[in-house]
Amino acid sequence: MKLNDIYKPIDPKITKLKYELNNLAINAGVPDVSELFGYFFKNSGKHLRPALTFLSAGAVDNGQADVNEDNLIQLALAFELLHSASLVHDDIIDEDMTRRGQKTLNNTFGNKLAVLAGDTLFAYAYSIVSNLFSVEYSQDIASLSYKMCVAEIEQAKGNIDREKYFRIIEGKTALFMSVCCKLGAVLAGASESDVQNMESFGLNFGMAYQIKDDFEDDDPETLKHVTMDDAHEFASKAKEAISGLQDSEYKENLYKLMDFIMNI
Repeated sequence: MKLNDIYKPIDPKITKLKYELNNLAINAGVPDVSELFGYFFKNSGKHLRPALTFLSAGAVDNGQADVNEDNLIQLALAFELLHSASLVHDDIIDEDMTRRGQKTLNNTFGNKLAVLAGDTLFAYAYSIVSNLFSVEYSQDIASLSYKMCVAEIEQAKGNIDREKYFRIIEGKTALFMSVCCKLGAVLAGASESDVQNMESFGLNFGMAYQIKDDFEDDDPETLKHVTMDDAHEFASKAKEAISGLQDSEYKENLYKLMDFIMNI
């Protein structure tokens, strides 16, 4: 199973997302900002967080609700911008010189401009979300950003044990994916229980994803405190969380996406 096959039901939305990213780079309003955005988005990633948003909305909607697709695209764009901003800042902190086969922003433009570019992406994402949701759901994004930063601080401080490791990967990765699934479901008009199920799916998906990613990187803290059995346990919990949803191509592809992540 290839990622393109899993994304097939949401291909049109992914295409629109890429258009919005390109449009943002072209029409940032300031040529210098356009240059930074255009450079960073020239080589895009897997768009995993937008994909989770789209698939989650489809899994709870199943054609029954009148989903505003433009709003869904904008939500996915906000998530992609938040993720991109965090990557820009991570590259600066870690002094990484390349990402996705090209020089990082900090390597190309210097740390000062890279920091400011990341901040600009954060601000743009917050603006999008504040226009889409009430304060209740907008607060999810503010809380997420806070917890991501706290997790990075904890990781940088060291002295990591098993409990702290789980807390760190929840804060820096799993909560983000949980919010993607939750707000995608909210926009699709899901019931409160289905929103909670999607939120649980995203959290466990993210935990499994980060453990697997850390193992692939031979991260010493990961190898010291957890095993791949832990990742498989979280993956099972993710699938169980949405087992009660009505069967659909979207639900099935969330299962497949979890399997794909565990097997790559």
